[in-house]
Amino acid sequence: MSRTNINFDNKRTELANNIWDIFISNGYENTTLALIIKKLGISKGALYHYFSSKEECADAAIENRVSLLINEISSTDDKNLNAIDRLKRILLASVKANNLNQQDEKMNDPSNKIFHQKLMVALIKSFSPIYADIISQGNDEGIFNVKHPLETAEIILTLSNFYLDEDLFKWSSKTMPIKLAAFKETLTKILGTDEKTLDFLNELFSLT
Repeated sequence: MSRTNINFDNKRTELANNIWDIFISNGYENTTLALIIKKLGISKGALYHYFSSKEECADAAIENRVSLLINEISSTDDKNLNAIDRLKRILLASVKANNLNQQDEKMNDPSNKIFHQKLMVALIKSFSPIYADIISQGNDEGIFNVKHPLETAEIILTLSNFYLDEDLFKWSSKTMPIKLAAFKETLTKILGTDEKTLDFLNELFSLT
């Protein structure tokens, strides 16, 4: 890759990081290209050199954030461990990362609904291969019994990202323990494993 391309990518990444903050602070619905240009302090031509539309700005900002999360969470993975211990590590790191993201209440603002959904879809697509690898290892170890590891990983992540989103569904704090118990039961069946195999989830749920 040439130095020009590297400089272009670096500048685009820098802008995308700043654009993330703009969308979170102002809401996706309320953010226009004119506002992005103003907040970034660049010309219209300079913005269009890196992004062709508001949607591309959003996609780049989300891609950047997901890439950072992938690197952070993947760094906790250890393929020398058995599948269950790997799953524990990945889930714990994911819970911690999710808690940090949820600290910004503006993410769940109605004006950020589209942005939030885009983020969750990107997370599911990006993290599924990691979980699929763990599921495949569990199959080899005789812990899991899954015919389609990648698709199963996608289903699991969709459930955890959408169904367990208290703000999205407006679940009450009283009903969440039941939702989590149902998720654990469903996950046990999807993975074709023993009921006690996923008991470690009870500890993880207490962190959410």
